[in-house]
Amino acid sequence: MKKYLITLLILSFISNIFAQKGTSFLQTGNLRTVFDLAKAQNKNVFLEVYAPTCHVCNAFKPTFELPQVGNYYNQNFISYKLDITTPEGAAFLKKQGLYILSTPTLLFFDKEVKLMHVSILGENNNSGQVLIEAGTKALSPSQRTSTYKASYRDGNRETNFLIEYGLISRVVRDTVDNISTMNAYAKKIPKSQYGNNTSFLLLQKVIIDDENEIFKAMMNNLNIFYKKNDKKLVNQTAENIIMYSLYSSRGMRYTTAKINSVRDNLTKLGIDKKSIDGRIWREESKAYFRENQPAKAMIVLGKLINANTDKASYTFLSSWVKSSTSDKNALMMASQWAAKGK
Repeated sequence: MKKYLITLLILSFISNIFAQKGTSFLQTGNLRTVFDLAKAQNKNVFLEVYAPTCHVCNAFKPTFELPQVGNYYNQNFISYKLDITTPEGAAFLKKQGLYILSTPTLLFFDKEVKLMHVSILGENNNSGQVLIEAGTKALSPSQRTSTYKASYRDGNRETNFLIEYGLISRVVRDTVDNISTMNAYAKKIPKSQYGNNTSFLLLQKVIIDDENEIFKAMMNNLNIFYKKNDKKLVNQTAENIIMYSLYSSRGMRYTTAKINSVRDNLTKLGIDKKSIDGRIWREESKAYFRENQPAKAMIVLGKLINANTDKASYTFLSSWVKSSTSDKNALMMASQWAAKGK
């Protein structure tokens, strides 16, 4: 029965190809259908990740309808538009461990659902040639982005490559290589370039580590960045990097000195003390417990308690203390919180 359905889909897909001049995106079925067709036709899969309200995505529609683009993609791929706002799109990207920085993003898979290549498009590269080049790289074992990791391991430190791999490592959620490539990039370029447009774009899209020298340069020269860019955007960019670093697995290993640095940076961005306390209490209390300063850790946790604290919160804080320290005074307070949680 399944073979019969696949045959019908193949016939339908072929008829669609002949019915239109441009790229034939599968209109029926779902992602399982796409990869079933790919296996049946021994082709790779092309997914255009888009959002219905994305104006850049809409601008690419006529480009995908160009005959030369259609001929190329129809010959080499089973194509499908993946709406990032749908449950199907979100579930697939989560399962594949992919983080979409912007739309449209082109994803190329082999028929076994193994990612071969990623291409992120913008308004400035909207052309048939760019689309065909993306597909050509996907089909080239030496050019596809899946080879970037090995190239980096082999010592490739060319500036443009570091930018590209930094971007791709962010998409595939390779935090280790993302941090490493962006640190390598910061060392590669002159410090005079830390404040240029490319560096600010990397801060917005790629850099996720608040120890990166470009990020440090921004935090030490906020007024200069404010003059070149929208202040709200600069602050949001800086805040995103700080919080990404803090809430990563690294954050739970921060020292109290590092926590104070985080606090100082958030203060520079105009965030009030109470809000900062609410954001960093987990990492700060853990740091104090780890550094054998339980009294200070309990002060941090005590700031979270007020007249509106509910039973569930008391229970959680009690468990947090018990899992963090063996200090008698801290455990005594935790027991009192546990009693209030009953």
